[in-house]
Amino acid sequence: MKQAIAYYRVSTIRQGRSGLGLEAQQSSVNYYCKQNEYDVLDEVIEVKSTRKQRLGLFQALELCKEKKAVLIVARLDRLGRDVEQIAGIVKSKVEIIVVDNPNANRFTIHILAAVAEEQRRRISETTKEALYEAKKRGVELGKNGKVQSIVNKQVADDFANKLAPLIMRLKNKGIITVRAVSEELNRKCIPTFCAGGKWHPSTVYALMNRLNRVKTI
Repeated sequence: MKQAIAYYRVSTIRQGRSGLGLEAQQSSVNYYCKQNEYDVLDEVIEVKSTRKQRLGLFQALELCKEKKAVLIVARLDRLGRDVEQIAGIVKSKVEIIVVDNPNANRFTIHILAAVAEEQRRRISETTKEALYEAKKRGVELGKNGKVQSIVNKQVADDFANKLAPLIMRLKNKGIITVRAVSEELNRKCIPTFCAGGKWHPSTVYALMNRLNRVKTI
């Protein structure tokens, strides 16, 4: 049986204690390991660390080298959100498996991290622009979450509009069911709105509903 070290990262101490976020990662990794005959020798759980201090990740990498095991994470964003950091991990020569994209190799992991980082940068810029426009219209920023709701909607609409041409091309090819579209988007490694995630029929359904509301397709 192949050997693996599982690495999990949660955002807050509360999540680490309650299992919120953690249980989903463990379930995903354990299911993958059972299906692919991996024996999880150990698991490292890290609670929100800074980009520069990922002691848990370094511990997991050292365990992999010591045990000659692969490193398994549930999603790419659990491994890291910084391209430079991902590049360093890839150079460690430890084999990495990302459960929601198991066919990704060292090269594609690096590319996916770069795409995710660029997407976060664009979302951040769009959010700032939306806040600026809302302020110009006289909306009181931060009042009862109203502005954030407006901003979130605009950012989501912008993201959907960018995918509209691709969705239309798929539609013209006869790829129209939400399951077929989700499989094609994953095959093309198209990032989701939440960078690092994987397309599912439910997320495609939500995307198409949004596009229909703004009458893009």
